[in-house]
Amino acid sequence: MNTPLLTKLETLGYYKLPPRHENCLGHTGLLILMRREPPTGDVAFNPETIHLRLLDWDGKAHWTTFKATTPFPMSRVVCPGLITIHSSKGEEAKFFVFGGSLEAHDEAPGEKVYSLRSSAPVLELTSQKTTAADQMASEVEAVWGRLQASWGMGEEAFWHHLTKVHPYRLFVATLQNLLDQYEHKSELHYSSLQQALLHSLKQEKAWLQANDQWPQPMPVLADL
Repeated sequence: MNTPLLTKLETLGYYKLPPRHENCLGHTGLLILMRREPPTGDVAFNPETIHLRLLDWDGKAHWTTFKATTPFPMSRVVCPGLITIHSSKGEEAKFFVFGGSLEAHDEAPGEKVYSLRSSAPVLELTSQKTTAADQMASEVEAVWGRLQASWGMGEEAFWHHLTKVHPYRLFVATLQNLLDQYEHKSELHYSSLQQALLHSLKQEKAWLQANDQWPQPMPVLADL
């Protein structure tokens, strides 16, 4: 990792990789710095643990918690859903993903950088003011909940199956599903957050289409 980025990480604790375009709802990935010893200077956020669901060696989706001392020999498959970073002061930073990969590399002595990458936007969730990204994560969880019920799958089988879907395909299929839902309701009944999300979803689809990244034929979420 280049020195300026590592220096920034040592101050910030985690770093959101740039979005694919100006109006994108999420980021292309996330870097998280974990220290084996407490920092000597002031830091904005000092990550202590990362909690997320991974596809494990046995082919099952498991909730997993990583620390700076956790052995990490190779890349791991990240399941769709919530990622929570806990700081040494009890703070939380939350993100929502459609899947991806997680790697870890030792950088400076006593420091390990976890790198999350995804072909789908990584949504940053907030604890104070709810955003369009928060609204999307909430609505996606509801859509996936109905999908699980329609498939008649238990938790373990469902998350295993969903993780096997390429993150980008899962993202665009879910995006289109949300757009279809909005088309069946009058805009008069939308909250301000729903209006903001609908606008963002339309912008995302338009950008993907303009850049020849909208799949044809379009994957249907229920058929994945």
